Amino acid sequence: MVRISALRPYCPNNPSDFTTNPYDVIGKVEEKELKQNLNSLIHLILPDGEGEDIYNNALNAYINFKASNLISREDKPSIFVYRQESPHFSQEGLIMGIALQDYEENNIVKHEYTRVKPLKDRTKHITTSNVAAGLVWSVFRHDIEINNVIEQIKQKKPKFDFNKYGYRHILWQETELNIIDRLSVLFKDKKVYIADGHHRAASAAEYRKIQMENSNENENSNSPWQFLLSYVASDDQIRILPYNRVIKRLKDGKEEFLRRLEDIYYIKKVKTAFNPNRKNQTALCIKGKWYKLETKEKTFDSKRDSLDVAILQDKVLGPILRIINIRADDNIFFVGGLQDPNTMEEYTTEKGNDVFFNLYPVNIKDLESIADSGRVMPPKSTWFDPKLLSGLVLHDLREE
Repeated sequence: MVRISALRPYCPNNPSDFTTNPYDVIGKVEEKELKQNLNSLIHLILPDGEGEDIYNNALNAYINFKASNLISREDKPSIFVYRQESPHFSQEGLIMGIALQDYEENNIVKHEYTRVKPLKDRTKHITTSNVAAGLVWSVFRHDIEINNVIEQIKQKKPKFDFNKYGYRHILWQETELNIIDRLSVLFKDKKVYIADGHHRAASAAEYRKIQMENSNENENSNSPWQFLLSYVASDDQIRILPYNRVIKRLKDGKEEFLRRLEDIYYIKKVKTAFNPNRKNQTALCIKGKWYKLETKEKTFDSKRDSLDVAILQDKVLGPILRIINIRADDNIFFVGGLQDPNTMEEYTTEKGNDVFFNLYPVNIKDLESIADSGRVMPPKSTWFDPKLLSGLVLHDLREE
């Protein structure tokens, strides 16, 4: 149910120096360090400046990358296999275009809402620079035939093979039309589910709408702006880590908070820091003291309502802690990808916060089911790890 396409992207000539983490996980310290390197993608994805200058500087950075030969355009339309490899975990998927018409028709399925401010920023960024540099991470339900094609592509010599951020990054390029056509056939009956990159996807869709207003749809059905720069992986290649919640202050005190939690959870005090080991179990740390929470409710109205992150939002954050808008309330913040509970404890003992909720991660099958039902998960429900590098391929939206 999705139409895929090979791309003719620009690729870096020195990927280990050029590529970065996605813009939305780069902190201020890392950003400052990266900007010491004039050859880094950072100048495109997080440019300096104020107001309109930010977006004009992004365009100038992209122009400079091409002029200084930091990036070169591929000679042939290509699909890529991208693998991240470490002793602890490895994942791989396809980099290619997916028709944004499928996004409009919900064959590219969303599981969370976009926010006005970041969507406006990313739309202005892409409409000014006319390039997509960050991958929209999507998944498809496991398919042996697609995975066999991926294995076939991997028999070639890699285009890139380098180490960065604790992983070996390997990129294989496929230009053979028969293999690309084979993938096109296999994906015709597939839905794909956005894992990470909802704002990147939505901004690309906005770019397409602008172009559609000024063009003939039939004449431009294969224009580069018709396709979303995508990393598409089998759902058995996914690792989701918890996206935990930190509460700065318990306004009604610890005892009252625990008393009210007893309406929702069975509560057991434990001696040491721990990670929950199953769904509907939550690890709670209050000022260095740990509690195991077991959800009392055993039946739920929907798959979404059964998620630990949804139970926390629906039953605790709003009703008990009076945190209604979790994206805007100053009394809450989020910690994604952290796995060491002792480090989590430090948020309440050394960093001055009152509470750390250590959640069990969302299962990819639950995400697919919720997306299929047309529902959305609470904000910041999933942390996909490891993050995909930005800048391995740059999808120019103007050049045919």
